[in-house]
Amino acid sequence: MRQRDLENFSVFYDDKGMITYSIDDLKVLFGENLRKIRMDAKISQLKLGMKIDLTHNFINDIERGKKGASFETIAKLSSALDVEPYKFFVPKREPREEDFLGYPDHVENLLQAVEAFKNYYGKKEG
Repeated sequence: MRQRDLENFSVFYDDKGMITYSIDDLKVLFGENLRKIRMDAKISQLKLGMKIDLTHNFINDIERGKKGASFETIAKLSSALDVEPYKFFVPKREPREEDFLGYPDHVENLLQAVEAFKNYYGKKEG
């Protein structure tokens, strides 16, 4: 059984206890991160669209999670905003203990994977 909570991006699990997201959740997550990154860069939707040959309406639709971005668009956005592509997919919050209830065997493995991910990408950025 799935639970939808787009505001907090509810955690879903596959049969092996791995965290998964629905396509709609990923679109919303990507869009919210795109908006934050774009605003932090102090660039308008119009200017960003002009830099990567997309309309500001399409950028707005992506930011609202109404449309998805192709790999080509993700690469263009990443380059135009000077960020690694994975930054568009980073959840806005750390997993909470209640996210893992029922999956205690997987928590330690997940925490190790998250730490390895942070270490790898942290070293790449620096």
